[in-house]
Amino acid sequence: MKVLLTGANGFVGRHLMTSLVEAGHDVTAAVRNPGAFRRQWPSVDAMACDFMTDQDRQVWRRRLAGFDAVINCAGVLQRGPGVDPEAIHYSGPAALFDACSDLNLRKVIQISAISAREGVETEYAQTKCRGDAHLMALDLDWVILKPSLLYAKGSYGGTSLIRALAAMPLAVLLPGQGDQLFQPLHLDDLGRAVVKVLEDPVHARTILEPAGPETLSLKDILLLYRSWLGLHGAVCVAMPLWLVKASCRVGDLLGIGALRTTSLQQILEGNCGDNQGFEKAIGFRPLTLCESLQKAPSDVQDRWHAQLYFVAGFVTFALSATWILSGAIGLWVLPEVGEKVAGRIGLYGVAADIAAFGSCVMDIVVGLWVASRRAPGICALVQMAIILVYSLVLGIAIPELWTDPFGSLVKNLPMLALIPVWAVLARGK
Repeated sequence: MKVLLTGANGFVGRHLMTSLVEAGHDVTAAVRNPGAFRRQWPSVDAMACDFMTDQDRQVWRRRLAGFDAVINCAGVLQRGPGVDPEAIHYSGPAALFDACSDLNLRKVIQISAISAREGVETEYAQTKCRGDAHLMALDLDWVILKPSLLYAKGSYGGTSLIRALAAMPLAVLLPGQGDQLFQPLHLDDLGRAVVKVLEDPVHARTILEPAGPETLSLKDILLLYRSWLGLHGAVCVAMPLWLVKASCRVGDLLGIGALRTTSLQQILEGNCGDNQGFEKAIGFRPLTLCESLQKAPSDVQDRWHAQLYFVAGFVTFALSATWILSGAIGLWVLPEVGEKVAGRIGLYGVAADIAAFGSCVMDIVVGLWVASRRAPGICALVQMAIILVYSLVLGIAIPELWTDPFGSLVKNLPMLALIPVWAVLARGK
C-alpha cells in the first residue's frame, strides 16, 4: 500500500516507518522539515506538513491523492513555545481525517494513548480524546491504537527519564512508592501490530490497547533497566509525591526533558490496558520487557545517555549562569575596573567605556542564548570564539592573569572543553 505517515520523525514514528518499509509498503513521511528528514532517510519519500498550521481539509485533499492509507502518530506531551497540543492532537488531525472522508480514503490508523479517556484531565489526554472522537464519528475504516508504555533499544521522553532514574549513582529514586503500573510494549511489536491492522480488512472501526504481556510496577522497570545497563545494585528511595511534583514544576519552567508535570500526571493516571484483547486481535504474543532487554544488550552509549540525562540540564544552567553573572558583575564594577582593564589593552575614554560595556552585555546575551538551547552548534562556536579572543587579548596584555591563584584565565580551559559537550547534550533528539 501507499501509506502517508504523519509524525514520522518522532520516536514512535521512526520505528513504525521501519516496520512498514520492511513489510513492503510504500511510505511517505509527513514531517515539518523534509530536507533534514531525507538526510537521515534518503530512501523514504517525504512531504512537508505541520499540524500547527495545516488545519484546512482542502490542503490535505491536495496532498492525499494516490494514497491508500493514512497513519497518524503525531504527538507532543506538553504545551511550549510554538507547540500547541490542541493543534497537533485535534485541529490538524481533524482536517486530515475530514479530507480522508471527502476522498473516501477509508483506511486510517490513529496512534493515540492509553490515557486518552474521560476523567484524565491533562491537556495531552483531553486533546488526544477529541482527535479520537472526531475520527470515530466519520464513516471510515478507522483503527485507534491506545498503547501503554512504549520502549525500544533507544529512548526518548519518558523512556529516557526511566533510564536516567535507573542509572542514578547512589540510589534509585522512586516517585511515591514506585508502585505505578505499566504494561511495557516494544516498538517493534507495535510496528508488527500496525502492519497487521493495516493489511487485514477485518480490523475496521476498532479500538485496541497495545500492551505488553506482563504488568510491572515502575520500581520493577527501573531495576530491570539498571541491571540491563550493567550497573551495580542500588538502594531504592521513595520520594514524597509533593517533592516529585515540585521537581516537575521546575522542569516545566526550565523545559527539562520529560521531567514535566504532564509526565507525572500521565504516570499517576495508570498505563494498563486490555493486553489479552490486543493479543487476540493481532495474533501474536509481544515480548516481555525482560525478553526484549536480553535480545538487545546495552552498549556504552546507552550508559552514557542514561547517566548524562540529568547532567545535561545542569550543564546548561552552569554555562548560562556563568555567562550571565560574568556580564552582570562586570556591569556592577564598571567603570572603575573596566577602565583599568581597558587601559592595559590600550583603550581609553569613550572607547574604553564602549568596550567594557559592550563585552558585559555580550556575555549576558550569550548566557540567555545558552539557556534557550536554540541552534546549539552555532552557539557553541560563538562561545568558544569569545573565550579564545578574551584569553588571547587579556593573556597578552595582562600576562600575570595566567598566574592568578584564582585562575582568571586558566578557568577558560575547562570552559572550552565543556562547551562542545553542552552542544551535544543540548540537542533534544
